[in-house]
Amino acid sequence: MRERKAPSAQVVRAQRLLVGGLIGGHAAALTAVGLMWALRGANAGATSAIAAAVTLAFYTVALGAQVMVADAAPKVVLFAWLASYLARVTVLGLALAVTLTQADRFAWLDPVALVVTTIAVVLGWIGFELHAYSKLRIPVFDPPDSSPGHGSM
Repeated sequence: MRERKAPSAQVVRAQRLLVGGLIGGHAAALTAVGLMWALRGANAGATSAIAAAVTLAFYTVALGAQVMVADAAPKVVLFAWLASYLARVTVLGLALAVTLTQADRFAWLDPVALVVTTIAVVLGWIGFELHAYSKLRIPVFDPPDSSPGHGSM
């Protein structure tokens, strides 16, 4: 049986950001869905739940990709982020296209609930992610100068 090695500091930091975002996003989602359901009815509640799920998935995929490549070279990390962004935006664009081309089938969607919930979940996610980021300990230092004649006396 292979022994699992402990995750690196970069992976742990990325995981903490992911967990922070998930907590804030879910808290905002539950609040928004509950409020929309109570204040605007079942259709608004269902619309709110869909908006929350899509928004949470959007951010979870983004940070999940970052966790997977946290130890990679900076170019790989950038490529992974850009590829995940392209995939996420493409899926959202396709969902929007389907919704717009079949508007009569989606007439029950509540636009107010959709917008309010999406904004609430984004703010909840980002707020808690920033809080998690502020608690991270990221070492910042200048690498030692390795050229001959410097630093040795």
